[in-house]
Amino acid sequence: MKAPAHALGALLAATSLLGAGCETQHKSSTVASDAGATATKFVTADPKLEKALQAAASATPDDKGPPPDGVFGPGLADRRHPKGAPTKVDVVTDGDEPRVMIVAAGEPARASSYGPAGLELAAQMGARIALPTVDLSLVLAPGKKDEGGSDWIVADLKKVVPAREQFGELPAGTDKEVARLVGTELRIKTGADGLSSDLAIALPKGAPDELGRVARNGAEALTLATLAPPPRAVGVGAQWIAETRMTLAGVDVVAYRAYRVKSVTGDRLRVSVDLRAYATSSDPQLEGVPKGATLVQMNAEGQGEMEIVKGELMARKADIQERVVMVFQPADPGKAAAPDPFGGAAGDPDQQKPPAGGAMTAQILTQATLVRGEDLRAAMRQP
Repeated sequence: MKAPAHALGALLAATSLLGAGCETQHKSSTVASDAGATATKFVTADPKLEKALQAAASATPDDKGPPPDGVFGPGLADRRHPKGAPTKVDVVTDGDEPRVMIVAAGEPARASSYGPAGLELAAQMGARIALPTVDLSLVLAPGKKDEGGSDWIVADLKKVVPAREQFGELPAGTDKEVARLVGTELRIKTGADGLSSDLAIALPKGAPDELGRVARNGAEALTLATLAPPPRAVGVGAQWIAETRMTLAGVDVVAYRAYRVKSVTGDRLRVSVDLRAYATSSDPQLEGVPKGATLVQMNAEGQGEMEIVKGELMARKADIQERVVMVFQPADPGKAAAPDPFGGAAGDPDQQKPPAGGAMTAQILTQATLVRGEDLRAAMRQP
């Protein structure tokens, strides 16, 4: 897998199909060159949790459930989960003793929720385009009182550099270009009742708009690394499902995150997460999508693991992968198929088969790796 030898701006522009203009926007992270390996890196939910997840996703549209093609019919997503409504959490099982209450309702976040963090982001678009993998050095802090207060986690970008490992040779000057993101603020809305869909980004003066996509990727990665906590104490084997209205890959979705506690050591829990998401509309209004095109299929899923400390919503460590495939039907199906903006090759086994009529397919494989707080400090002390 080689990164194309284009200028960085042109490379970022190639992802315009997913560069949504709203605040809940396109995100991405890392990808292995073998998409299949990425999708199976983590063990998916165990049978009981998988059954509950499938039950949530298999209800018919008449029951306000997600449709099989991954796109809600008109008005059905708002009936299922209105925009701005808090996350819904259903506990499948409490798990074994001893149990830990991760975050009690109304409990303020611990001071340890804030401080330094390191975040690595990378993305592969289809079979031919890989964005530069970047390392972000952040400082997390509660929002200012006049800007929402402690309901918001604000991440201030202090340093942005290309990661050591890349898919291929980067264009000259990439390090200077990505460094222009220093000073960006990523704002994530949270609450004791679960993850909110709100996020916001403030770029520093002079940063090119193209770099805003990298910033939005970082904001989404932090959002997915923020736990939707269960309403009661849980132990090893505990399972719960969180339903959230949020943005994924630039698309407004109803997302289901299935969590399972794999271990409990003192105040720390190791948790797996499986993600499924469904578009709320066939007209996602993404930048780069031809006017009048309709989203007819969406397959969005992810897997990962995180380590959570009692009293904190954001993981100390997290490694989460996503795979999103979208199929768009042009307004005039008689026209020739639009070129795949992500370089997907015919016959690519990971490319979802589009419907007839000149459909355009977009595929995004992403990964984000987060380390923060004392875990980051400990890692930096290692040889």
